[in-house]
Amino acid sequence: MQRITSLTAGERKHSLWLIPVLLIAALYASKATAQAAQAGQPDSTCAGQRYSDVCPGDWSYQYVTDLSNLGVVSGYDDGTFRPNNSVTRGQIMKMVILGIGLTGTPPATPTFSDVPTTYSLFPWIEIGVTGGIANGYPCGGPGEPCDGQRRPYFRPNSVVTRGQLAKMIVNARRWSPVTPSAPTFNDVSANNPFYGYVESVAAHNIIGGYPCGSSGEPCPGSYFRPQNSSTRAQACKIIDNSRGSGPVPTYTPGPPTFTAVATYTPVATPTHQPGVTATPTGSCAIFPADNIWNRNIAALPTTTLSDSYIASIGLNVPLHPDFGSGLWNNEPIGIPFINVAGQPPVPIYFTDYGSQSDPGPYPVPTNAPVEGGPASTGDRHAIVVDQSTCTLYEMYRAFPNADGSWNAGSGALWQLGSNALRPDGWTSADAAGLPIFPGLARYDEVASGVIRHALRFTANITQQAHIWPARHDAGSSNNSALPPMGLRVRLKANVDISGYPTQLRVILQALKDYGMILADNGSSWSISGATDERWDNGILHEINSLRGSDFEAVDESGLMIDPNSAQSR
Repeated sequence: MQRITSLTAGERKHSLWLIPVLLIAALYASKATAQAAQAGQPDSTCAGQRYSDVCPGDWSYQYVTDLSNLGVVSGYDDGTFRPNNSVTRGQIMKMVILGIGLTGTPPATPTFSDVPTTYSLFPWIEIGVTGGIANGYPCGGPGEPCDGQRRPYFRPNSVVTRGQLAKMIVNARRWSPVTPSAPTFNDVSANNPFYGYVESVAAHNIIGGYPCGSSGEPCPGSYFRPQNSSTRAQACKIIDNSRGSGPVPTYTPGPPTFTAVATYTPVATPTHQPGVTATPTGSCAIFPADNIWNRNIAALPTTTLSDSYIASIGLNVPLHPDFGSGLWNNEPIGIPFINVAGQPPVPIYFTDYGSQSDPGPYPVPTNAPVEGGPASTGDRHAIVVDQSTCTLYEMYRAFPNADGSWNAGSGALWQLGSNALRPDGWTSADAAGLPIFPGLARYDEVASGVIRHALRFTANITQQAHIWPARHDAGSSNNSALPPMGLRVRLKANVDISGYPTQLRVILQALKDYGMILADNGSSWSISGATDERWDNGILHEINSLRGSDFEAVDESGLMIDPNSAQSR
């Protein structure tokens, strides 16, 4: 993303295929059932069972049932188990201790600043740390001030990955790490910090890997996916399997130990992150119904400069879906996002446009997906939707730090129930100073049969100007024939879309009814969407048959009520 208007258009490239992804991880799955355990798929629905979303035919049914019978896990008040929800550090302490049968007595005074005695998981965290299952973190890092006792932090709401869970099980069972001369899994080499623990649980047949051949996992060999987050169902399986793996160890009480964390040290997004299905949008409405993003513009007049704008973007340039499934140039395709609820906020350190950024902290988990993946030198957008507050957080050039904080070129937040725009002249995570998320094509919307908002697109060259609702521009030319940021275009009404596949017709109808908003410099006529393994790339690319000449620019100035608001008439 470019924001310095003195740069030339040739210096302004937007690479929009990307996104690391994670979230859908299948944690343990024994070797025989690794392919059957497909975390991230919609939960089952069955009446008359203990949990309405864990059914007898599900791969996780027996494991969830076993641990439920033992009182290790329970469901929610609405009768669901929510097997695909991620597991946190605090939750896994209770599951491991009760599931394996460990005992202990928590101290009267809490060890950790963020785990008071009133916290529901307090006893399990204290017993687990004393038993060496997991460690805490020293105080003094961003967002973790030291109290008079300099007590450490446990970070109970951080999610647990497959690699971390493997280590916890090995520690809980008092097994020794296993270090064979040749790694079992292609993605867990001998220099991986979880190597000995992953090999140990594999040797005990507690966790298996995944066959090669999936996107980004070339053959031969198998993969463990150590950085994928663990789900409730997956945790049930590994804990249930480990229960029968030898006697329960006896712990000798001792003081907890704490893992030192380097200050502000950037860490790369995991090298291997297979493509996964995007997080569903959630219950929060994406801006009010009268927000300009949600306004049907099919009947609006065209702008007098429509022909010039369309010609400058490219009359014969094909429309291009900048999203999809799988990988392109070894990177996931599209812009990722993640939903959170109750996620603890972490410090954000701005490296480029801090004066135009909304200050942190932001509720960004350490495993939040970043556009482009670990080696990306592109925009590296990170998008978080906090469903507990209905707040959208977006970052540009986002890099996670080892202490849980993030570095970002810029950052912006939006209250999803508000029509407020950013100050005029301010950028955001996007060059136009607009939010990215509401302009993404999302699979769940397409599957529902209708998209009711404008999409986001890019153009190779733009003018040094912006129009409502945009707040910022990134072009370097005063040529009025070039499109300004915020320009809205639509697919012409006379374009016949009846012959396109259903999935694509939904997108094309949205382009007729809601159009798309120019939000950044990049490849001309590239439409943005969320990465999702359910996209059919073959179908999506049938959109290439459309050209710039099939579009027209509209004049939406008549819808503006207040130049500082996205509310429309």
